[in-house]
Amino acid sequence: MKSFTSTDRDRGLRRLRRLTFGAVTGATVAVFGMTYVAAASYAGKASTASTTALSTSGSTATTTSSSPSTDQSATTSATAAPTATTGSSGSGTVTSGGS
Repeated sequence: MKSFTSTDRDRGLRRLRRLTFGAVTGATVAVFGMTYVAAASYAGKASTASTTALSTSGSTATTTSSSPSTDQSATTSATAAPTATTGSSGSGTVTSGGS
């Protein structure tokens, strides 16, 4: 087996260092590129409950009836805005996928 000189060994180590740096840089760029493509291709969708809560939270509905037998529970449910549910960490609910 051929014995390498210190110059050959140093040259080989520099070459290996450049190849390692290039591989790490390329892998990092690939990961960030795939992350960008994945985020751009699927933006998600809002759940129906949160969309309804956003659209009705600022409005109030009042119902006036001339009939003496007005059902109070029907009036209350018509004016109540839906509430958004939160997870244990306090963040909003996220819906992904769905049908």
